[in-house]
Amino acid sequence: MLKKFFLSFSFILIVLSSLSTYADEGMWTYDAIPIKQIKEKYGFEPSKEFLDHLRLSSVNIYASASFVSSDGLILTNHHVALFAAQRMSTPEKNYVKEGFVAESLEKEVLIPGMSVRLLVGIDDVTKEIEESAKGKATPQEAKEVREKKIASIESECLKNEGLKGEVVALFGGAKYSLYKFKEYREIKLVMIPELSAAFFGGDYDNFTYPRYDLDFAFLRAYENGKPAKTENFLKINPDGIKEGDIVFVSGHPHKTNRLETYAMLKYKRDVSMPFEIEKLEKVRSLLKNYSKKGKEEARRARTMLYYVENALKSMEGEFKGLKDEKLMSKKLSMENELKREVEKNDDLKKSYGNPWKELEEAFLWASKNFNDLNFKMRMWLGERGLLGYALNIATYAEEIKKADSERLPGYHDADLVGFEEKISASNPIYKDLEELLLLFKLEEMVRGLGEEDPFVKTVLQGKTPQEMAKYLVEGTKLDDPSFRKLLVEKKAKLVAKSKDPMIEFAKRIFPEVRKMEELYKNNVQAIEEYALSQIAKAGFAIYGSDFYPDGTGTLRLSYGKVLGYPQGSTLVPPFTTFYGLLDRAYGFGNKGDFEIPPNLAKHLEKIDLKTPLNFICTADITGGNSGSPVVDKEGKLVGIAFDGNAESHPNTFVYDEYQARCVCVDIRAIIEVLNKVYNAEWIVKEMLGN
Repeated sequence: MLKKFFLSFSFILIVLSSLSTYADEGMWTYDAIPIKQIKEKYGFEPSKEFLDHLRLSSVNIYASASFVSSDGLILTNHHVALFAAQRMSTPEKNYVKEGFVAESLEKEVLIPGMSVRLLVGIDDVTKEIEESAKGKATPQEAKEVREKKIASIESECLKNEGLKGEVVALFGGAKYSLYKFKEYREIKLVMIPELSAAFFGGDYDNFTYPRYDLDFAFLRAYENGKPAKTENFLKINPDGIKEGDIVFVSGHPHKTNRLETYAMLKYKRDVSMPFEIEKLEKVRSLLKNYSKKGKEEARRARTMLYYVENALKSMEGEFKGLKDEKLMSKKLSMENELKREVEKNDDLKKSYGNPWKELEEAFLWASKNFNDLNFKMRMWLGERGLLGYALNIATYAEEIKKADSERLPGYHDADLVGFEEKISASNPIYKDLEELLLLFKLEEMVRGLGEEDPFVKTVLQGKTPQEMAKYLVEGTKLDDPSFRKLLVEKKAKLVAKSKDPMIEFAKRIFPEVRKMEELYKNNVQAIEEYALSQIAKAGFAIYGSDFYPDGTGTLRLSYGKVLGYPQGSTLVPPFTTFYGLLDRAYGFGNKGDFEIPPNLAKHLEKIDLKTPLNFICTADITGGNSGSPVVDKEGKLVGIAFDGNAESHPNTFVYDEYQARCVCVDIRAIIEVLNKVYNAEWIVKEMLGN
């Protein structure tokens, strides 16, 4: 839900010479926190104990979350837990529409296939990985060797320490860190408000501020059937914070693009992003039409539609920034400045060459081959549902035959326990919706490649897209978890013999998908990694190394202050209240997306309406930060991040604390509704340690 942020890499390097007066910018790794910068600006120096405790209280749950009690209680966003709530819902019990509150520990509900990860250590493994690739003649050869070394390091981490290891490339590969995680594989739902309370204002208010959303949920980690004992957890500050206070945000920002060059941004602007926006618009229309068939269809499609609309709105904002000529000119100007610094120094020129030119050529190749890359590779990867199961199982069957170091990411020995659990988890499958989405993919493939394309013929086998979608979905047994589990047992030996149509389909397209992946890796990814690492190293040589890397989905610390902002001829306040929710609801006639949520309406006389509901701060965040704990300088929880405002869309390219804000749910609002609306006082008592 949160947006990406972007800043010219060379611009970062140049302006960081004046860190003490610079904006609250940066997604800092926990082994490189800018303590001096924070102290100079805010007069507060976070201690090692402060940082360690915050790190060990923060968890990854495909976004962000935090432990808030010694018994594994986890606080995150409603929209982070929404996917799980949708999977668990039935027509009889709709966790999304109605919400859920467990009356006790015994009433908490297991979420199939969910796990969370806790970062327990970071090791610098740059030297090992760089030395493994020394002497390799081409970026492609070096990438292949690095991948094997990375797999080996991750495998050793599990074998020697019992921890899930993930090697993360920073600064385009100029630095490599081994992130070591403890995993919790038994997660239960404790409490989630109804969607209308968490998403008040609907898509109209998405990426806006002021906001009035109770976007929170509680989960719990278990070990051996009992609540996990969590030594580190965040205590809450029931008094909250005030305007001007410094806050820290600890979360997992997804991939950002602040290292990307002008050529890479131009590719996004002119080639990939217009295509993605058009595709999302079509999927949104498809889901809306499906939802009109009836209440059950609307329920089935609701969560997917929510994420599609959110992604579309975010991408449209980013695309608008890419089309801003002033911004793009600024990017090019700053890039040229770094290039000139390299060009005028013979040693630097000899060491780093012209990586910008290499990236230009790589993305020219990507542009020329866009249709093949999209319709023969991208559209089949990262799938969920029946097709996702088929592709993952077919891939696993091939990869498990190889030595561990030779396998694709996600299929190493260290990944297999989690992989098998997710494959066999019991999740609802709606075959009519699956067929509709698969038909869309097949029709798009035909439109993009043409009926005579050999790959199209391989995929369709003489059938029309409609016939093939129907044949695959109706004939497959992959909606049965026990069947999926059977297929992956004994190293997936049954996959080769399986006559399941969806499995056969996956095996049929597998060779071409892998071929395109290899072409993309050699012609784009290897060049990108090499060139960006060269640019980063050149930056280190010229300006020093005291700055932050792009987001990688791993734990980062951001900081800032609670602050409103000017808008037009007025000011936007730092806090909203329940009074504001009522005003917005009645201003729209108390109906539709602006209807007072039913549970709140029933208990309005109990609620202290002046209680802060949402607040904003200048902390630098992006997608993946959803659910991030927001703490004060005592390390106490004062809220959770859940969005960015509309003004932060240009932050995809240049960070701007003038108007861009991180939007948070205030802990005081969470306490207020737990006590007075949801009959969940026991959760508040647990957080308070009572």
